[in-house]
Amino acid sequence: MKHEGKFLYRLKDNRLEKAYHDAWVEENKGNLCRGVGILQWLMGDNNKPADDLTDRDALVAATVIQWLGSPVGQCFVARVLEGEKNG
Repeated sequence: MKHEGKFLYRLKDNRLEKAYHDAWVEENKGNLCRGVGILQWLMGDNNKPADDLTDRDALVAATVIQWLGSPVGQCFVARVLEGEKNG
């Protein structure tokens, strides 16, 4: 299963988007969480990783993670963090 987003062409021009993408790919190799990727843990139940993820699940998750590193995604993150800071 590939854990890559939909708009990979954007990675060459946006370092932060690439950093988010690359970190997500690494997290899903399974060498950090008992041999299971983070998406499997996020979608699992009762401390049991999911074993029924689809390629579409991986594409959607990776696209959202990559988007967080985009300029628009960074504005979203900044708004959330600012709101949290202001209580």
